[in-house]
Amino acid sequence: MAMSPIAVLALLVPGLVLLAVMAFAQARQLRDSARQSAGALPPVSILKPMKGADPSLEDNLESFFRLDYPEYEVLLGVDEPADPALAVARAVAARYPEVPYRLVVDRRTVGFNPKVNNLANIARHARLEVFWISDSNTKVAPDTLRDLVAHLEQPGVGLVSSPFRGVAATGLGGACESLQLNTFVMGGVAAMHRLIGGVCVVGKSMILRRSTLDAIGGFPFLARFLAEDQVSGEEVARLGLGVEVASRPVDNVLGHLPLRAFLARHLRWARIRRRMNLAGYVGEMLLNPVFLAATAALAVQSRASFALAVAVLAVKSSLDAAAERAAGVRRPLVLYPVLTLVKDLVIGAVWVVPFASSTVAWRGNRFRIGPRTVLSRDGAEPEVLALDPASAEAAS
Repeated sequence: MAMSPIAVLALLVPGLVLLAVMAFAQARQLRDSARQSAGALPPVSILKPMKGADPSLEDNLESFFRLDYPEYEVLLGVDEPADPALAVARAVAARYPEVPYRLVVDRRTVGFNPKVNNLANIARHARLEVFWISDSNTKVAPDTLRDLVAHLEQPGVGLVSSPFRGVAATGLGGACESLQLNTFVMGGVAAMHRLIGGVCVVGKSMILRRSTLDAIGGFPFLARFLAEDQVSGEEVARLGLGVEVASRPVDNVLGHLPLRAFLARHLRWARIRRRMNLAGYVGEMLLNPVFLAATAALAVQSRASFALAVAVLAVKSSLDAAAERAAGVRRPLVLYPVLTLVKDLVIGAVWVVPFASSTVAWRGNRFRIGPRTVLSRDGAEPEVLALDPASAEAAS
């Protein structure tokens, strides 16, 4: 028997309420003032793994050489000497001779996760106790590190991550991805942190002490997982230390993405969430009222059901617009109904895929992911390379 519009509405209301709560938590998180440390600021090693020339890589890297912070070093790493990111990094570093830096080229591995392998090789050259781990496609404001350190210096805190927003996105896929990052992802992290008190870490930007990293098993332990950032947060919490979210957002510079690229990235992240928290992933369908309302309208084929679907789209696109405005992202309001509809229908249509597929493609590799995103490749153990010593160049 077909569901009545009232029954459909009863299914949709909880999701809309939760989305409003997420938008509220996000706005509260971003309204917090950047913190300042009361005492002396500890020196920081910035670990930045690179793979290819990301969009706006030069500007992204330059923002880390222009930080308003008394003492830090920048360590940038690749796994191949022919990687084009090296030339960009050298050019940027040459413009800031006052900032100590090191470029590391090293193919050695400690596990399957290629990003963590890169980080492990970079960390061998780090001189300082505090590690700020940041992706190469991020851009930061000059006071970002001060804010992160101020959070880390709070009593009992072991790890701090940054909220991040998708910017400089072009193409339909870029528009959908930035909208997803600036609403569902940022709002979900904020709600988990502020309202639930849970651990939710996205590794675009996170800071912790070397001693804390060692206590959870270091990069060799984290290299076993695809979701090394979330695992880091969970393991730090198991030590009895706090896991915080900073006030100052960082920019995730997306560049041009076709819709198929958005779909591929979303499916990788969906598979991660499915294996990190099955119940949470199942519940995500309730947070897609646009897809649920559209599906119900097509099934019921009544004027009331189609009117309800339009009303739900209007509410959801308004929440998306409000969340992005709170994040400092402004796009023409007329675009939101279209982008929200396309994004949510695509996400809803592929929601079931992670239940049937456990294979992901990432950085030129194909992996199978198991519980907690443990990585495997045809049952093989990762090859550990230690044939050549790491090469690096440095300036102070």
